[in-house]
Amino acid sequence: MDVSSFYSPGRQLTRFTHLEVANDAVEKSRSQKIDVVLLPPAAGCRGIESDEEDDDDILDKDWIPNEVSGEVEVHEEEEEDDVAEEDVAKESENEENRRWRKTERLPLQAHCMPQKVGEDHFGKEPYEIFNLFFGPEIIQHITEQTNLYAVRDKNASNFHVTEEEIRKFLGLLLISGYHSLPSENDYWSTSEDLVAPVFAKTMSRDRFRTIKRYLHLADNSNLAGSKMAKVLPLLEMIRSNCQKFGVFHELLSIDESMIPYHGHHSAKQFIRNKPIRFGYKMWMLCGVDGYPYNFSIYCGKEGDSKTRQLGSHVVMSMLQPVESPDHHVVFFDNFFTSHGLLTELTAKGFRACGTVRDNRTGKCPLPSKKEVEKKERGYFDYKSDGTVLCVKWNDNSSVTVASNYYGVNPIHKVERRVRKENKKAVEQPHLIHMYNKGMGGVDV
Repeated sequence: MDVSSFYSPGRQLTRFTHLEVANDAVEKSRSQKIDVVLLPPAAGCRGIESDEEDDDDILDKDWIPNEVSGEVEVHEEEEEDDVAEEDVAKESENEENRRWRKTERLPLQAHCMPQKVGEDHFGKEPYEIFNLFFGPEIIQHITEQTNLYAVRDKNASNFHVTEEEIRKFLGLLLISGYHSLPSENDYWSTSEDLVAPVFAKTMSRDRFRTIKRYLHLADNSNLAGSKMAKVLPLLEMIRSNCQKFGVFHELLSIDESMIPYHGHHSAKQFIRNKPIRFGYKMWMLCGVDGYPYNFSIYCGKEGDSKTRQLGSHVVMSMLQPVESPDHHVVFFDNFFTSHGLLTELTAKGFRACGTVRDNRTGKCPLPSKKEVEKKERGYFDYKSDGTVLCVKWNDNSSVTVASNYYGVNPIHKVERRVRKENKKAVEQPHLIHMYNKGMGGVDV
């Protein structure tokens, strides 16, 4: 079977012999979704010996070798996700019939405020708060699965770990997250410049390594049909605990978060021009202060994401735990925002605001980017079709923001540096002011 049949029709596949040539192709590509796959060598070929630490060093130094044992495949996707032709035709027809006017009239009125929760937890110790989210049921699950894996799958009949040992093991992992030493052995070192007494007092090095060898989070004989099946039970329990208090923030934001990872896994992503280029991409719904309500590791297109824009699919799936849409306002960036998404959210009662690309505004007749940037700093223009309001504002460069709830007024004043002048107060539309206020919870 042709390998290209495994990938979607809109996905371009190119194969290279040298990794350096593949890297050049990636740098020149305009696609924002690129997967680089290192194929194993053909039978009889001798592989290149390396270890995980060397791979990390290569990536940290931003250096890539020009030789690999096998071949390199580069999979590229178009910037826009595949959408059914009839859906595109229907959207085009709606755009032609849509009437844009210079008005702030929008269908959604003032929203209610969510109820405050968690006051009975004020004053609790950090460990008590930690137990609310990483509670006894999670420790019990990890203990059971670790013992099951050791005895059944690894035939280690003498191995047995208790819940108390699992707690200590996880505690040492948390400490090693902020107390970094060159190697694992150094945490049990007695050298004056390395000594960390808490490790030796808590657990011996050999016992720590034994638990780490058998640590398991899922039953291998009953794995879910997901690339993340080995960690999915833990993720679902933590997500459930994060949602047990309800959604109690007024301002919510949806964005992607990268989990660094340099190993080999089919769900690992490579994203150019990001602080973390290699790792797992996680979609997240968070409050303005960073509290997570929903999250999901991206494992490729699935479900209705194959027939609609990926951004719209992510937003609707992340908002599923929100039971009272009229209590919140949702913010997202231009990867997600489109006129169709804001219209769909309006029908469901969700108030939303986000930056938007000019080709996703539903043909809103705003001035072009070049025209706006010729104006003075703080200039803006806006149009509304009665459901969505789009504003183009000239800041350091022109930016377009769309909302089904916020309008242009009241106008805010912000300080900006202007050429040949000192700091100057320029006008800022209200929906852009609220976007800056509400967006960024995921980054926190």
